[in-house]
Amino acid sequence: MVLPVFFVRRIKKTALLLLSMLLLLPAGLTLAESPETPAKAESANSEEAARDTTDPAIAEVRALARTGAARLALSVLAKQQPSATADPAGWMRWERERIRILRHSHAWQQITDRLATLPSGIPAPFRRWAVTQRAEALIKLGQGKAAIRLLQQLIWQIPADHPELDVWQKRWRRNVMDAYLVMGASEDARLASVHYFRDYGASTQADRLLHARILLSAERADEAADLLDAGSEDPQTATLSLLAQLRSRRQTPQWVLKTLLRRIRAADLDEVIRTQLWAVMAEAAKQVGDRATVANALEHVFASGESLPSGLFKVNPDSLWKAYLEFATMVGNEAQYLIGQDAPWFEAAARARKQFPVRARSLYAFLLIKGENSASRERAAEQIVASLKARKHGGRLLQALFLQSGRFPSKGAIPLVARYVLVDVALRQSDITLASSLMATIQAPPEGADQFLWQLRRARILVMGGDHQRGAAALQALLDTQTELGREQIDRFLQVVFDLQTVRAHAAAYKLFVAVMKRTDDQKLQRELYYWMAESLKAEGDYLGAARLYLKSAMLPDPEAMDPWAQTAHYQAADALAKAGLVRDARRLFSRLLAVTRDPGRRSVLQHELQKLWLVKGNGTKPQGEAKGN
Repeated sequence: MVLPVFFVRRIKKTALLLLSMLLLLPAGLTLAESPETPAKAESANSEEAARDTTDPAIAEVRALARTGAARLALSVLAKQQPSATADPAGWMRWERERIRILRHSHAWQQITDRLATLPSGIPAPFRRWAVTQRAEALIKLGQGKAAIRLLQQLIWQIPADHPELDVWQKRWRRNVMDAYLVMGASEDARLASVHYFRDYGASTQADRLLHARILLSAERADEAADLLDAGSEDPQTATLSLLAQLRSRRQTPQWVLKTLLRRIRAADLDEVIRTQLWAVMAEAAKQVGDRATVANALEHVFASGESLPSGLFKVNPDSLWKAYLEFATMVGNEAQYLIGQDAPWFEAAARARKQFPVRARSLYAFLLIKGENSASRERAAEQIVASLKARKHGGRLLQALFLQSGRFPSKGAIPLVARYVLVDVALRQSDITLASSLMATIQAPPEGADQFLWQLRRARILVMGGDHQRGAAALQALLDTQTELGREQIDRFLQVVFDLQTVRAHAAAYKLFVAVMKRTDDQKLQRELYYWMAESLKAEGDYLGAARLYLKSAMLPDPEAMDPWAQTAHYQAADALAKAGLVRDARRLFSRLLAVTRDPGRRSVLQHELQKLWLVKGNGTKPQGEAKGN
C-alpha cells in the first residue's frame, strides 16, 4: 500500500493523524449490515459461521447464556475450549463465543483484559477481529485514547487489497468517532464525521442518530434539529429531537418538560431511552430554574443503572450533589435558615421526608457537607443513607453518590454509615472485590450488630475478595478479644478458616487452627482440627508433618480406633508418607487398613495403592526422603 508523503510524517496530535487516515479511505460504500457487527467481519468465513451454529457444545453454552446464566456458560466454555496450540481453529471458535457472552453481559473490562494478549500464530483475520473487539470495549469503559491507538494500528495494518477492507474501515471510522466522544473531543468527532458522512452518507437511521449525537455534542443543536424528524415515532430519534429543540431554543423548556413527562410515563418505554429522557428533563428544568425537578431527574438518571450516550450530556454524580445543594440552599433561603444553625434544617428535612423525599435528601446532603460540626454531619449521613435505602434502586444511587463522586477521594473518606450499606450493595451484586475493598476501611461493626458475627463476616469478605492476609489478621484479632468461645461460635469461625484453605492461604489457616486448638478441650473437635491442620501442611508440601497430624487425628481419643474417621485419617497419613518417601511406613499403614476394610470398592483402592508402592520398591529406586533402614 503506497501512502502519500504527508501520511508518513510524525504528527503529534491524534486528531490530525486520524483525520489524515480517514481522508485516504474510499468513498461511496453502502452496507446493509450493522456497523458494529458486520457479518463478514464477525465470522472469519462462512464455514466457521456454520460450525458455530451447528456445534452442539457451543449451542449448549449459548443457550445457557440466553437464560441469564452467563457465569455458568463461561465456566462450561472454559472446560470445553481447546488450547490454541493444539487446536487453533477450535480455540478461535470458542473464543468468539466467549466474547459474545461477555459483550452481552457488558463485561467490558473482562473483554479488555482477555484480549490484551493473543496466542502466537493466531491468523490475521482473527487477530483483527479481536483487536477491534478490545477497542470497542475500551470505548465502553471511557478509555478513548487507548482505543484510538488500537484503531490506528488496525487502519494502518489492513492490506489495501483485503476483500473486506470496506466493511472494516466503515466500522473503525465509526469507532473513532465514538472514541472521540468518550474523550470529550467533540470537535474532533465532528471533523471525523464530516468525512465519514461525505463518503457514506446518512442513509440509515443509525447513521442519522450518530450524526445527530455528534452535532449535539459539538454544540450544533440547530443542525441536529434540522437532521432529526421531530414527529418520529422512533424513541431514540424522538429523544434526540427533543434535546436538539431544547438546545436550539426552537421549543421552550416548559414545552419540552410537558412532552417529557408524557413520554416518561409510557409503560413500555425502554429503560435506556427513559434514562436519556430524564437527563433531558434535568437540562430543561435547569433552564427554568426548577431545582427540585433537576435533583429528581438526576436521581432517576443515576438510579437506572443505564449509561448515557458519550458526549451528549455533561452530567455525573457530582452534578447530583450540586443539584441537592442548590435545591437545599433555595429552601433554606426561602425559610431564612442560617448556615451553621443546623436544627431548623434537620426539622425541615424530617417534615419533608415522607411527602417530599427529594427535598429531604437535598437538605440532608447540605447538612452532610456544610453541617456545623462532625456530629451534625454524621447524623445527616445516617439520614440520607436511610432515605436512599428506602428509594427504589437506592443502592445504585448510593454507589453513584459515594463511590463515583469527586467529593470522596478515597473509600476511607466516605461516611462510615454509607460504607456499611455499600458493602451490602456490593455483595448483592456479587462484587466481592468491591465489598472487600470497602470492608478493609471498616474496623468496628455498626451499632446494634453482633460483634462476633460481624467480625466473622468482615473476615470472610476480606478473604474471598483476595485480601487473605488482612482476613487472617481479622480472625486472629477476633480470637484475641473473645474470652470464651462456644462450640457454635467455633464452628462458624472454622468456616472462615476453611475459606483461607480454599484460597490456598494454608500457612495462615494452620496458625488459626493451632490457636483454636489451644482454646478447647473437646477431643472430638481436637480430632477434627488435627485433620484440617494436616490438610494445610500437606498442601504446603510438608508431608512428614502432615502424616504426623493425620495419625494424631486417627488415634484421638483411642490409639487403636478404626472407625470411618480413623480409617480416612490413616489413608491420608499413608498417602503423605508415600509422598515424603517413607515407602515402607506407607505400605504398613495401607496393609493395616486393608486388614480391617470389608467394602470391595475400598479394598480395591487400597490394593492399588499397595501395588504402586511395591512397583516403586521393585524398580530399585529409593524415593526422596526415605529413611535408612525403613
